[in-house]
Amino acid sequence: MKKITVGIDFAKEKFDMTALNVVEGTSVHGQFKNSPMGARDMLRTVRKFARGTDSKDWMFCGEDTGHYSQTVTRYLSEKKYFMWLQNAYSIKRSEGVIRRSKDDKADSRSIAEYAHRFEDKAVRYKLPPKELEDLKMLLSQRDLYVSAKTKLQNSTSEIPGMKVQGSAVSLIKSTNKRLCREIDNEIRRLEDKMDEIIDSVEDIRENYDILSSFTGVARINTLAFIVYTENFTKFDFDARKIATYWGVAPFHKESGTSIHTSPHVSGFCNKKLKALISNAATVAIKFNPVIKAYYNRLLERGKCPMIAKNNVKNKIIHILTAMVRKKQKFDKDYIFTFDTCVKNVKFLVS
Repeated sequence: MKKITVGIDFAKEKFDMTALNVVEGTSVHGQFKNSPMGARDMLRTVRKFARGTDSKDWMFCGEDTGHYSQTVTRYLSEKKYFMWLQNAYSIKRSEGVIRRSKDDKADSRSIAEYAHRFEDKAVRYKLPPKELEDLKMLLSQRDLYVSAKTKLQNSTSEIPGMKVQGSAVSLIKSTNKRLCREIDNEIRRLEDKMDEIIDSVEDIRENYDILSSFTGVARINTLAFIVYTENFTKFDFDARKIATYWGVAPFHKESGTSIHTSPHVSGFCNKKLKALISNAATVAIKFNPVIKAYYNRLLERGKCPMIAKNNVKNKIIHILTAMVRKKQKFDKDYIFTFDTCVKNVKFLVS
């Protein structure tokens, strides 16, 4: 059992820390800058508070808040401390008390108490490879550029006032076109850098080639799979877990005799990834013979198109996961042969 649990509540410019001595029942609170220097100052405070204990008996726990939590988490991990980065919703739903007020100090203490209570569920944070972090940043930046380009195009084509000819309208249209061209150039630069990183790591290059061999999964979807599964090391090749994170795995609800709902997808997911896999499913239904046949079979059974399309998303994730696990590129003839064998077996059994 860890003797010292440290709860960290991250914010943009600062973070609150509460350290609990679970043996003596004492605690200390501090507020620090969200920077490597702030993390160093926090460690000084914890060392002073935990004097007489070994650092192996310490555990740091914080909410996964994206960019805000990365600086301190990386610092502690590089210093070989036990850092547990947990989903904020899990911590919130397991407090066990009704809180009518909210402040950062109380939140950090709540996180420290959570870490002590659920120590057996703690998962040590592992630093992802630098190449994957760079790819993730480049993908995010590309999303910003694509969004900015879309806004410029919409302001030119959809605003009613833009249909009226005049010097002001002409200036705005020409400016927007020039900016869109510049954004396209920047997007190409980002994609060139992505290709450079992919080529520099053999494992990433291999998985990239395997994933992109599937008709319907293009560059961005392929990179998203590699980045958010940490090159398929994060989910242990469990396609169900990946589908859940992507928001396409169905779940049912049952309680007593009155609540019995049919399976539905959950809203707790990465909606950006869900949108990407939706685009892949749309393309695959049109151009991938295996997926097209699967989709048509679902419709023939009476499934509504939206449910059938979600099944396609799920199927794509399962196929991609199996391809990477087996180190095998997509082969539509192999899939068709296997599918036919399964049908024949079911027919003989029945």
